[in-house]
Amino acid sequence: MEKRSFFKLHLLFGAAAVFLLFAGCNALDARNNYLRPVDFGNKLRGYGMNVSKVRPLDPRPLAAADAIEFTVNGANIGVYKYDINNKANRNRLEKINKDKKVFFMGIPYPVYEVSGSFIVVGLDKHKDKKRILEALRDFK
Repeated sequence: MEKRSFFKLHLLFGAAAVFLLFAGCNALDARNNYLRPVDFGNKLRGYGMNVSKVRPLDPRPLAAADAIEFTVNGANIGVYKYDINNKANRNRLEKINKDKKVFFMGIPYPVYEVSGSFIVVGLDKHKDKKRILEALRDFK
């Protein structure tokens, strides 16, 4: 009887360990770390949005690895990539995910969502905010 209970207990602990391993996964995963900000423009086009201008941004003010500005349906957004294989980038992205904002020249900008290695800035007044966030969630 004790062997059977011991086996069930080990099975229970094993299942709990697997559950906790996957429960620890969050928005900061490597599923889209191989992509570039310019690839997000293609994702937006796939969602039927008009991406009319693409302009490189300096990623350093937000401590990112790469950045691009898009004009989407007439309004600008900034797409920032943090290379989560880089410890400093990963730490910065974790802080953004916790605080839900970034500061640029002392001005706070809301970050509605962190998806993998990416954030989008400039959505607070964008008429297509929900669709852009949906594309961001699906950006993998």
